[in-house]
Amino acid sequence: MDIKEPKEKNIPSYYKVNNHHNLKLMFAIFSFIASIILILPFAVKATSGGETSRENTFYIQVLNNAMPIVKTSVFNEEDLAEGGFSIKKEVLSLFNIDLNNPLALVLREIPSMYQEGEEGETHEESVIFNPFKLSEKDISIEQEQKLDLPDKTVGVYNPKLKKTLNKAKPEVLIYHTHTTESFAGIGKDSLQADKNICATGDALAKELEENYGISVIHDKTVHNAASYTQSYTRSGPTVDKYLKKYGDFKIIIDLHRDSVPDKKAVTTRMNGQDVNKIMFVMSKTNPRYEKNLAVVNSLIKISDSLFPGYCRGILAYNRGSSHFHQNKSNNAVLIELGSYVNTIQEAKESTKYLGRIIAEYINGKK
Repeated sequence: MDIKEPKEKNIPSYYKVNNHHNLKLMFAIFSFIASIILILPFAVKATSGGETSRENTFYIQVLNNAMPIVKTSVFNEEDLAEGGFSIKKEVLSLFNIDLNNPLALVLREIPSMYQEGEEGETHEESVIFNPFKLSEKDISIEQEQKLDLPDKTVGVYNPKLKKTLNKAKPEVLIYHTHTTESFAGIGKDSLQADKNICATGDALAKELEENYGISVIHDKTVHNAASYTQSYTRSGPTVDKYLKKYGDFKIIIDLHRDSVPDKKAVTTRMNGQDVNKIMFVMSKTNPRYEKNLAVVNSLIKISDSLFPGYCRGILAYNRGSSHFHQNKSNNAVLIELGSYVNTIQEAKESTKYLGRIIAEYINGKK
């Protein structure tokens, strides 16, 4: 029997449109369910031990989240524990975020820090400042601070202290455990010897040799580039090398610059020029401490007599890193020459006064 189709003109247009959309929606839902049913069995392959692979767990979690009424239980809960698999973990991994190692995210965002230790090694890492991962544009340039300091007129040179220079017998050794320490207007660290603490070592050596006839060895080996915390380990052999070759020195100086942010605390004004103050750093448990202290006290006494306010005194640590190598010689000292807020010009100007103090100690009347 023929069944006559109802005429479309009797059906309102909005019913036709809604019917069309409903059919599309039902077809999409059916296709999705069919895909899950057909694809999932091939994707989820349980191992013989009843455990699932990392990939299988992903599909199972998708199924559980997409279709709550269908709960799968073919995987161990341990797969979702810390160190196992989870969707959240997978999403975070796309952005290189490891919840088990949040420090890695911090280190990635701060390029001047790194984790010490072999790559891939599981251990407690220490975070270390590494200035050499910074490009020039990343370095914060310190602005020169103008200070209103009282000016002191003092005598710089004493020609009576000058003697004939004997390069065969050096009397002063200058080296730098933190070789890259630099100054305002340059950055806190620089590998360029004419822009870091080595430049002040050159200026001091020149003062001693040209004005007082005191022979100097100035070693510019970079000891802190690879690892800041291993600087003293690396500078130790440098000191040993020269002690073996020349015997002891009248003074062995590990020349640094400090990290004090208050420029007034580390600066004085003499003869119309701002100059870096000096400070001595010592290791109290060093077996040679009393001998070292006698040298430092003599230098401070000379400084206070000639240039009041130039020396900031002594900062004493119980031990210090490798005793600051002051256990290698009775005459070993560590001197902080100003701070990173000082300019390199102020640091060089300061060596005139430090040179005079050393010359008085070595060449003056005992």
